[in-house]
Amino acid sequence: MRNDIIFGAILPWLTYLLAKHFDYSTVHALALGSIFPIAVIVVAYVRSNRLAAIGVITLAATVASLVGSLYFDSPYLALLKNSLITGFIGLVFAGSLLMPRPLVFHFATEGDPEERKRLKRLYAASPDYRALMRFMTLAWAVVLIGEACVRALIIPLMPVSVFLVVSEVMWIGVFALMMAWSWRYGGRKGTAIANAEAAREQHSFSRHPRKKGRDRRPLETF
Repeated sequence: MRNDIIFGAILPWLTYLLAKHFDYSTVHALALGSIFPIAVIVVAYVRSNRLAAIGVITLAATVASLVGSLYFDSPYLALLKNSLITGFIGLVFAGSLLMPRPLVFHFATEGDPEERKRLKRLYAASPDYRALMRFMTLAWAVVLIGEACVRALIIPLMPVSVFLVVSEVMWIGVFALMMAWSWRYGGRKGTAIANAEAAREQHSFSRHPRKKGRDRRPLETF
């Protein structure tokens, strides 16, 4: 996050101000600033020999807005970069609703292997948990696409130097709020659903104990 703020926000903003001081056009000043986020992605790839999905999205949006702004001599297209990034991520969230497991579920099951197995069993057994994961995924999609649209609409309403700051504050604020909401809401609801599912299984087992010599089949894992 620190590198994103420094190389994706502060240095491009300072570069823009410095370039404008030396009478560069707005488009060329913004183009110079875009060197930093591109360089961060390239350096990360060279170090790890691996390009993360968010890096691909960021690189594609940055290059697209850079080429478009230079070709059409349009500051608006240069400033549209972050809207393209968050908007596309929002579309990925929305598209994952068509998959067997939505994107939020994959984020929730990162980390401890045992916890991942437990949540996979819960997802397979509980319609309420599946509904929770889909609702949270939809919420992320709506918020990110909405934020991208709002940011695109306010570009012409303020000076470029001000918008560069506002734009970064918007995406940092939106992601921070959504992460906090996901952690609190998802954790609380997920725990309640897991406890209810465990109680239901216990009640069912107490009413229909397994016969001697036979083991109850465990929940299927994916």
